[in-house]
Amino acid sequence: MAMSDANRLDAAAHVLLLLARLLLEAGADSEHVRRRVEALAERLDFAAQLFLGSERLLLMLGNDQVYRTRIGHALGTMGIDAGRLVALEDVATAIAAGTLELEAADTRLTAIAKARPAYPASLTILAVAGTAAALARLFSATLPVVGAAFLAGAVSTVLRRVLPRLRVGPAAAAGITATISGMTAVLALRPSGADPTLALVAAGMILVPGVPLINGVRDLMQGHAEIGLARIANGAITVIAIAAGLVTTSLAVGVHLPVTLHTPNLDLAWDLLFSSIAAFGFSILFAAPRRAVPTIMLTGALAHGLRTALMMLGTDIAIATLAGATLAGVLARLLGRRLGAPSTALVFPSVVAMVPGSYAFRGLIGALDIMFAGSAAPAALLAASAAALISAFVLTVGIGIGLLLASALNPAILGLGNQAARQR
Repeated sequence: MAMSDANRLDAAAHVLLLLARLLLEAGADSEHVRRRVEALAERLDFAAQLFLGSERLLLMLGNDQVYRTRIGHALGTMGIDAGRLVALEDVATAIAAGTLELEAADTRLTAIAKARPAYPASLTILAVAGTAAALARLFSATLPVVGAAFLAGAVSTVLRRVLPRLRVGPAAAAGITATISGMTAVLALRPSGADPTLALVAAGMILVPGVPLINGVRDLMQGHAEIGLARIANGAITVIAIAAGLVTTSLAVGVHLPVTLHTPNLDLAWDLLFSSIAAFGFSILFAAPRRAVPTIMLTGALAHGLRTALMMLGTDIAIATLAGATLAGVLARLLGRRLGAPSTALVFPSVVAMVPGSYAFRGLIGALDIMFAGSAAPAALLAASAAALISAFVLTVGIGIGLLLASALNPAILGLGNQAARQR
């Protein structure tokens, strides 16, 4: 094998590992990353096997003469950056088309990794504050509570930007943010005397790591147990930190968060409006491309609206959530093709409002109440806490299954659409 070929093999291994790591950190699921990298390697005339661990990636790459085994850099936080996902998929598509050489691809990937946030801080703060307010209203909160949730959301977003710069770890940052933003909501409502429960829930909801939890479920279902469990574990630790922050707030200000919470559904028209506002805020927080924001708002509104409509008809919330997530996945794939954007960049901002963060918080708060009460804990508290935690698990799994169902349904749907277009 010529030296130039050996150098090309090393360059390919470096680019493919870098692409895989950035895709995972930007929110892609493991099976998509594996297939994408191995298909690109084949396009470059190499055989490849990508192994995804919870901390690092391992790539075996070569041909009939020589093989290389490369271990990638440590994986960073696997959250969601929709704009980065689009840029990374554009690079992968260009490599596959043969229009981007490996050296140029390396340069572009490095630039993507170092890129600044897509939206100014002021817009992000207002958008996420609006999401917190919209979530509170979706829980049927009154106007003062919605206003307190907006204020808590703004404080939360500022802290989420500041604490990482101070080298505060993700779980600790989530707990601190939940505590301070929760206190902000409670103190804002003191003059009105309104119940701050829904404002506290909304303040916690915008912190929930919904994307890692959903991706963890998808990874487990697709056979990537190690990285799937790691994502779920990291997400669960963050949720526990958020719950601890809310409990700290409740103890500091003398407000007890109930384990059982009854939140009637809004009228469908209002549900569509506020779920679209929530999706807008998440699209800005997740740095979605500007051209995709209207599509995300539409998808989020229709998915959440379908869930609400089914619940109004008496459907169980788990089935309704599964249906809403499936619809979001189908729409994201269909509309993503028109926008030239990967469906993942569209679907996660659309479904995060359905992530059952409030159930997880209430279940964990109930568990703490049981710990404090000991053997004197009433049976009703035990049952309510268990029900909330089980509901959080089932609904999160339901969202993951819905997105996988959408992936399975879309080839048939797209095929029918293409056939109809040819007939016209």
